[in-house]
Amino acid sequence: MRIETTRFGSQEVEQDTIFHFPNGLLNDTKLTEFKLFHKEDPSSSTEEQGADPVVFWLQSVDDPSIAYSIFDPSLANFYYHVALPDEDYALLESKDSDEIAMMVIIKNNKSDNALEKKGLTLVNANITEPLFINLQSLKGLQRSIKELEHDIFLNIPIVENQ
Repeated sequence: MRIETTRFGSQEVEQDTIFHFPNGLLNDTKLTEFKLFHKEDPSSSTEEQGADPVVFWLQSVDDPSIAYSIFDPSLANFYYHVALPDEDYALLESKDSDEIAMMVIIKNNKSDNALEKKGLTLVNANITEPLFINLQSLKGLQRSIKELEHDIFLNIPIVENQ
């Protein structure tokens, strides 16, 4: 099947790679079909290109202009423990939380010019409304953790003075 995107142009994708979010996303319940993309950085070395991508784009199949940048918050040493209700596990077609990837939507914050001069990118992550994705069943949902039982752990590496 062919999908149109504003970020990646026209793309031929297999139907069995489309993620289904039965309830849509919190900000748009009408969009339920998404394709997960990632873009490798062509300036990275061959060894780095073999590494797993950090940022993915969750592209709406139905609306070419809708694509969300998402990533795994544990890559930034930010760890959640969220207890989903049984009906969410049923919706995700999962019996085990180990099958579920938790991702957060991020966006660039271009307001800090000092960081841009140092070559760093400042991003905002929506940690209170994570995405839960079953990579086996290709089912997903988004929940507000304000409504769920949760623990949030932030691991900050300690650098000792030498």
